[in-house]
Amino acid sequence: MKIVFAICMFFFSLQVFSRTLITGTGRGSIIQDNMGGLKSGDTLAIRSGFYEKGGSFSNLTGITIINYQGIVDFGRTVSLGNLKWVSISGAGWKGETYGIRFRNFKGDAFNLVAACSSLSISYCEYRYLEGTAFNAGRFFITYTGDSSTFALYKTSFYYQKLVHSGSLFTGSWAANALFQNVVDSIAFLHIIVDSTSSDVCQVLGHSIYRMLASHWRVTGPCPNGKHDAGIFQTSGNGTVCNVYRKDGWGYLWRIWNLGLNGRADSYLFNCIDLNTDNYGTIDTRIEAGDTTIGNHIPFIRGANMHVLNNTIGNKRTINYVSQLVIAGTFCSVNGYLLEVRNNLCFNTVSTGADPIIKQNTSDRLRDTSNNLYVKNPIATGILTDTIECKLNPSGAAIDQGITYSFITEDIDGVSRPMGKSSDIGAREFPGAAVSPNPNHGAAPPKWLFFVIAVFLAVIFLILYRKRTPEKKENSRYLFQDQPLNQG
Repeated sequence: MKIVFAICMFFFSLQVFSRTLITGTGRGSIIQDNMGGLKSGDTLAIRSGFYEKGGSFSNLTGITIINYQGIVDFGRTVSLGNLKWVSISGAGWKGETYGIRFRNFKGDAFNLVAACSSLSISYCEYRYLEGTAFNAGRFFITYTGDSSTFALYKTSFYYQKLVHSGSLFTGSWAANALFQNVVDSIAFLHIIVDSTSSDVCQVLGHSIYRMLASHWRVTGPCPNGKHDAGIFQTSGNGTVCNVYRKDGWGYLWRIWNLGLNGRADSYLFNCIDLNTDNYGTIDTRIEAGDTTIGNHIPFIRGANMHVLNNTIGNKRTINYVSQLVIAGTFCSVNGYLLEVRNNLCFNTVSTGADPIIKQNTSDRLRDTSNNLYVKNPIATGILTDTIECKLNPSGAAIDQGITYSFITEDIDGVSRPMGKSSDIGAREFPGAAVSPNPNHGAAPPKWLFFVIAVFLAVIFLILYRKRTPEKKENSRYLFQDQPLNQG
């Protein structure tokens, strides 16, 4: 009880003693490169206006940076470095969805110049930006095995909108085995890409580990579609899920599948990929030259790949295959697994290959059951349309998938499974009834004496988070249950 009381007093002190510091004149630049005048828990509010010279934020800990009294527009790059537990949010003023914007200039929006941890960036818009929204590719640090030597550690981007701009994120270009500007535990959530001026890619780079990309909507043409590239083009491991893409060029994900300080797993699930030119939805491989020998941290191993519950259709090609999976070497003799299950594919172009998997190596394939391919999904009664890809309740995809405990919802948040088993594809038909859990909401009697104390702690926590609502999806929340890398 003493611990609970101490937690309550901590949140109470944050609420009482934190304050808001208003900065900026509405033009020029914004520079805050130290904690002068600020304490952890404070809010730095930027007056609305057009800051044509950009800005810089560095050497800050535990603060929130927001727009104030309207939209903050930047006309040049904002540099970031040595930030810990910092949130940058464009939701600081009522009525503004994207209250921090970068528009109509050549250059990067954010440029990483020194290591940051527990950084979150939210509610930002990039419109006609001839550069990268967040550039972490300029080399400044080498990972030694200690988390303090990551370029980015526990970082989240959410509610970002890109309109005819460059890529969202660029990481290191150095080989993974050099450990330059390593990124660990990074999330990209609720992203809108409305056309692009990039060369297909939105998240690209080497040494990006434990990436989470979820709730994306990618539409519009790609004027520079020429290369063997993907929306996500990474060397590392992670999860891409709940992504809807229509039109454009190339893969959804092209991954050199690697694990940091041990073997890893990568996942692609609940994605809809439609009407794209050239290549499959995912190109996955392990290059032996990217791995290292020995077990002295840091070291690199390969990773398994799991491709589950995706809907792929109407993929066109000029001169190459358009399957769901393009499989390079994945080192099956060393125990690495390529799992392809519960996927619905229709009207893809295959050149002398299986219409779901194009295998470019002699690696042994296994675990490829419960996939479904048809030429015309409407005529065969599987889908009711080929744009949103809604399931026909009497079709062959209903209840025919394998149920995975970690895939609890479909692309729209419908619970899985709704019937006796999961449906095939990215959508779960919502019509089946689900029996309620009779124990739902029951609290074990041995915990009852904690209820009052916990209630007080929650009240203080809510009060604190109301002061900075953008922190509810910050990097601490996203990665608190994931194991840390060793070191």
